[in-house]
Amino acid sequence: MTNCKFNVIIGFAFILFVACRKNKENTLPTVPIEPVLKFESVNKTTVKAFGDSLVFSVSYTDGDGDLGDFNSDSLSLYLMDTRASSLQERYHVAPSVPANVKVAIQGAFRIVLDHTILLNSASSSESTVFKIKVKDRSGNWSDAVSSPSITIKP
Repeated sequence: MTNCKFNVIIGFAFILFVACRKNKENTLPTVPIEPVLKFESVNKTTVKAFGDSLVFSVSYTDGDGDLGDFNSDSLSLYLMDTRASSLQERYHVAPSVPANVKVAIQGAFRIVLDHTILLNSASSSESTVFKIKVKDRSGNWSDAVSSPSITIKP
């Protein structure tokens, strides 16, 4: 009888151990509350100045979902040409979740730059790298991501 009680106690302890153990497969990764960008692609690496458009694809995550602004005049996505600080475009990002909702989000931006310019019109070509960053409604900036080198021809 003692052996039977011992087996029951051991069996019960084993069931408790297995039932109370954390399942690591179901643990969701933590997402930072600051926006995180990842450069995905650009449609061209050689363009004609004033003629060709560039289309950048950038994926993002944001841990608290406050990316984008309800005010369409708020321009929180920056596309910067590294040849000169004055060469930048700013874009509006629409929110993807309602106000006051805290939820991790992910998605992708498709950023269109209508045309590029040559800084030196006598140049046979110029190269640049574009940097992209975004700010959420709490004022947190992402790190800037960079495009590959883009060649601009006349």
